[in-house]
Amino acid sequence: MLCNIRLFLILTCLHLMWPDNALANDTLTNRIDWSAAASLPAAAGEDANPGVAGAFAGWHNSALLIAGGANFPAGMPWEGGRKAYHDRIYVMKKSGASYRWIDVRNPHLKQKTAYGASVSVPGGVVCIGGESEAGASRNAFLMQWDDAGKQVVFKPLPDLPVPLANAAATSIGNVVYIAGGESSGKPSNGFFALDLSEADPQWQTLPALPVALSHAVAVAQSDGKASCVYVLGGRSASASGVSALHGTNFRYDPAKRQWQQRAGISDGTAPTTLSAGTGLASGASYIVLFGGDNGKVFNRIETYNARIAAATNDAEKQRLQAEKLPLLQQHVGFSRNIYLYNTITDAWTVTGELPEAAQVTTTAVKAGDEIFIPSGEVRPGVRTPVVMRGSVRSQSSFSWIDSAVLFICFLLMTAGRFLFTGKTSNTDDYFKGGERIPQWAAGISIFGAKLSAITFMGIPAKTYATDWTYFFLLMTIIMVMPLVAGYFIPFYRRLNVTSAYEYLGKRFNTGSRMLASALYVLLQLGRMGIVVLLPSIALTLVTGIDINICIIMIGVISIFFTVKGGIEAVIWVEVIQVLILAAGALFCLFYLPFQIGNWNAAADVLQNAEKLKVFDFRFDFTEPTFWVVVIGGLAINLLTYGTDQTTVQRYLTTKSESESVRSLKLGAWLTLPSTLVFFSIGTLLFLFFREQPASVNMALDNVDNIFPWYIVSQLPAGLSGLLIAGIFAAAMSSTEASMNSTATLLTTDFYQKLYPGVTPKQTLFFARAATLLLGIFVTCIALYMAHKGVSSLWDRFNTILGLFTGCIGGAFVLGIFTTKASGNGVMAGMALSCVTQLLIQQYTDIHLLMYAFTGLVSCVGFGYVLSLLMPAKRDLAGLTIYE
Repeated sequence: MLCNIRLFLILTCLHLMWPDNALANDTLTNRIDWSAAASLPAAAGEDANPGVAGAFAGWHNSALLIAGGANFPAGMPWEGGRKAYHDRIYVMKKSGASYRWIDVRNPHLKQKTAYGASVSVPGGVVCIGGESEAGASRNAFLMQWDDAGKQVVFKPLPDLPVPLANAAATSIGNVVYIAGGESSGKPSNGFFALDLSEADPQWQTLPALPVALSHAVAVAQSDGKASCVYVLGGRSASASGVSALHGTNFRYDPAKRQWQQRAGISDGTAPTTLSAGTGLASGASYIVLFGGDNGKVFNRIETYNARIAAATNDAEKQRLQAEKLPLLQQHVGFSRNIYLYNTITDAWTVTGELPEAAQVTTTAVKAGDEIFIPSGEVRPGVRTPVVMRGSVRSQSSFSWIDSAVLFICFLLMTAGRFLFTGKTSNTDDYFKGGERIPQWAAGISIFGAKLSAITFMGIPAKTYATDWTYFFLLMTIIMVMPLVAGYFIPFYRRLNVTSAYEYLGKRFNTGSRMLASALYVLLQLGRMGIVVLLPSIALTLVTGIDINICIIMIGVISIFFTVKGGIEAVIWVEVIQVLILAAGALFCLFYLPFQIGNWNAAADVLQNAEKLKVFDFRFDFTEPTFWVVVIGGLAINLLTYGTDQTTVQRYLTTKSESESVRSLKLGAWLTLPSTLVFFSIGTLLFLFFREQPASVNMALDNVDNIFPWYIVSQLPAGLSGLLIAGIFAAAMSSTEASMNSTATLLTTDFYQKLYPGVTPKQTLFFARAATLLLGIFVTCIALYMAHKGVSSLWDRFNTILGLFTGCIGGAFVLGIFTTKASGNGVMAGMALSCVTQLLIQQYTDIHLLMYAFTGLVSCVGFGYVLSLLMPAKRDLAGLTIYE
């Protein structure tokens, strides 16, 4: 307690003494650079295109499609001008650094339409509803761009259940959603979905919107757990003629089929209403709203309209018309604010302004890193032909202190590796460190192997985005520790193996050993790609260095030192890495509270958001409930600590079996405090970014980057560089460990078995060559993943871990705890387990944490039964718990 008070006082003094520019990096967040991409081309006989409002707009086949819309070509409506509906289609494509309009062979819709809803999907632009001179429409179709034929292709879709205009549309995958709108002159609360992946798609009627409204914005975005539909703002026409304006925010969860009201639109201090604007999803958990009508002038105009309609004589009507006219003629335009909403923290802020008059009744379109706002209304009755283009620019300026610290740490890490790379004269040194590693170092290394960049970045991110339900996943490490210490380590030590799968060869046959080893090698190839990619993303975020260069740097350094140094270099570097990351995590844990101002409201915020939920006792195996986390965690960690070559190899580097057990216990028990620290950081990050929504980075396309973003944008200068260096070191050491363990398997389980007469010198050469080739291959995998994109690295890692390696654990369970299991039976069981896993993944919604358990149980079940059908006699002395 006294230490905590002393640390609090020290940090407070530092916070007061250091200037702001020394405490944190100079950060430029959430800037959008705007420019005019092009203007709609004039039609024949026109001097200039006046622009349209309510056009269909979307992106397909590298082209921006704009179709239909309405305007007042003959004069303003209060001057007697009549609204004209259009059917013209415009197609814009990039040409070098600029954009140009394409001549289209069939530049017309089948019907003149405006104020419909449109959304881009992989197959084209879905256009829904709208209105024409005949009224609202039920029509829906898919609009596609055929670049080779320079034409627009139309594919009919089922009609809407009701006619709708001024509705809002979005999509999740191939499922299109449409919400609200106007039907028969009244606002609608209808909510419908169309699954385009079905052979015969039909509109489904979903739970109605809580409020009937039109002119809203619909955006699909993740809330940290799953993709949801958000319906924002809008207005509701009434019988009085004066609309009710909305600043509401309704979230629809497709899995639960429920609506929930979230924080309403706000500039961060005061709520506002907004209708007829546009918006889109940005990054992993942000929604951006552009423009919109806050309704202040709109309601005054509607009030005048209602009074004019109710007037009993022409003089009164003319007087009211004269009073209303300045509101229309002198209208300054709509809100230019750009609103940013964080779906995880449920917090709003204004993150800038549109450079020109805001465009309403249009649809924002996202294409890669660019945003397009095509045409639209800029004042009552006035359109613009301009297509605005925006590019998000979110960068952190790394201070010279951080750059110096990062460079110095890089040199020290490189020098440190040289200190541990001289004692590899034979394979015993290369694979076991000569069994001279102290048990405390081996224990920290066991812990450090799991305290990788995945842990450092992934766990705080998962807690920030969700809650504490994954807490017991890491606690199951302590639960499986007695089983591993009592039944697995003794076999490895007493049989004097180098590879964990040597045990399977002695217990069953060579085939089972090679099959298990091959599955593990495949796992490591995927895992190493993730471990290399994660810190590369962080380094790119910090320094601006191209992600390809970051990946290559990590790969090359890891290859060089692993080829040269072996397991001893890996272990000692991991010890240093643990100290750096642990110190940095502890600093963040104590520093974050000073940046959170309103602690009085924190408890209510966390409770309302259910951020501290640990136990979920529902018997639902499709969600991370308590049962899923514990059962899946036990299976995962039994595999990780009992059969994973990366961990088992560390048991073999100490002098004795007792030291191996103590190293396991140390590594397992270190999990408890580290878990508390990382989960607490995630919760504190949630509070911090909720309280300071302008500090988020809407360009972050993965929630896993939230902790590195906090590090580079909020920590004192110097510490950011140190922690990024720690992430860099963690990536390299984890990659080196996986490369060394995989090379061990390739050498002992394949090379030495296939070529039993090779010399120790040849074996060492093969091990180093295998390490080199592995490193090159893994670097290429990471480069591929960087360009392919990964939605959640933490989830992807656990999917890879559980899908095909459960059968490996099943083989060990059969070998250690049964006497009936045979080699052929176990191999057949492993193969059937892999098939079962694929079927489970394909045809069930079971949570990914259960994959390890289902793989293990199916292997044990199939393997045991098939062993009874294919028995084999074998000397089991010293190979099971019974003999």
